[in-house]
Amino acid sequence: MKKFYHLFITLFFLIIYRLGSFSKITFGDAAGKILDIERNQFTYETYSITHFLYFNFNILIHKLFPFIDTIEIGRWVNIISAVIVLNILFSILQLLNKKLWISLLGTVAFGFSFTFWKNTENIEVYTFCLIWISLYVLFAIKFVQNKQSKTLLFAGIMLGVSLFSHVQGVLLIPSYFYLYYLAFRNNVKNRLIFSYFFIPFLFLALLYIYPIINNESLKNVLSSSEKSWVSDSLKKDLVNYSKDLMKALGYIIYNFWFLNFAIFFIPIRNFIKDKSLLFFIIFGLPVFCFATIYAVSDNYVFFLNFNLAYLIILSIGLNNFITKFPKYTSLVSILIFSTPLYYYSTKQLAMQTTKGKEFHQQKAYKDGLNYYLLPWMNNNKGILEVILNNEETNEDIEWMKETGQKLIDLKSKTMTEEEIKKL
Repeated sequence: MKKFYHLFITLFFLIIYRLGSFSKITFGDAAGKILDIERNQFTYETYSITHFLYFNFNILIHKLFPFIDTIEIGRWVNIISAVIVLNILFSILQLLNKKLWISLLGTVAFGFSFTFWKNTENIEVYTFCLIWISLYVLFAIKFVQNKQSKTLLFAGIMLGVSLFSHVQGVLLIPSYFYLYYLAFRNNVKNRLIFSYFFIPFLFLALLYIYPIINNESLKNVLSSSEKSWVSDSLKKDLVNYSKDLMKALGYIIYNFWFLNFAIFFIPIRNFIKDKSLLFFIIFGLPVFCFATIYAVSDNYVFFLNFNLAYLIILSIGLNNFITKFPKYTSLVSILIFSTPLYYYSTKQLAMQTTKGKEFHQQKAYKDGLNYYLLPWMNNNKGILEVILNNEETNEDIEWMKETGQKLIDLKSKTMTEEEIKKL
């Protein structure tokens, strides 16, 4: 029966995500990612903005299948990564809830959550990175349940590997410390258990080899020697931090709408007594705090790891709710599967307001509210057409335009301007 659910998740979301995938190269890092694939050169750089594992995986696919268009490589790496994540999530929820339908509902809720869905329809590193993070969570929960040292080893390795996809994984190290604490508390027998403590740090240390050998700034591994994102995040006043918190709570509400109420069906004491729940608190809290104050325009994407942990917690609450009120199972199921309608309705309602109309007009170069409130990106406005049409923008996206122009210069060798606008 589990195989049927996995098959459903795979086929259902492959179809959904492909139908909603971008029609034209999007704003953000997409043009840069495609340009990297076009250059078709592996990299040894292990910097925070390089995303070593993701970068080289795309290049490997391009070298193995040179006949596949680079845009399609970027698209399908993202979509397939997302589907893998959802299948792993289903397995995690199965371990915790023991109920197939509740596990499916939780998986669908995450698959339809705005941030995850939006990133899947784009060309970005985050869904690929989430494969390793979700595997880390899977082995972590298995360790909490079976106390076998090998699962702690696998958890540490997956967390370490995730650092080579996105260095934000360092925020999850406290949750690994908690697993290690449980190992000693439960007297897990293994003479190598002491060495497991250093696994994430070993992977982290490996990231520093390249800059040391090449005499480059070590700061680039965890941050950037040229950008001030992290330092700017620590220079805000109380008012701005309060605004950041309100925005973060808004992200949570929009991602999980009615399902947020499920958290109230988990007794507060369980967050301390239940080892799995406590793990998710320690896992998610550093991510939430960092993503909330992080001084970048698209900080919502940095909540993804938190969203994963939060959704799992909500699924536990949902399981408690359905157990207590089974007659609402159908209603909850309908609401979760109708999440796309919720996004569309929200956008339509916003369009009826004066501020909504003004915002839609101000951000017309990005397709307005469609870009900000709808997770699917088919029939979207593309960064290349904005550059070629010299459209005005009311925000600083010069770095996007610079990368986009490089891609335009490359494509112009074999394509006309009108053809490039359609990319």
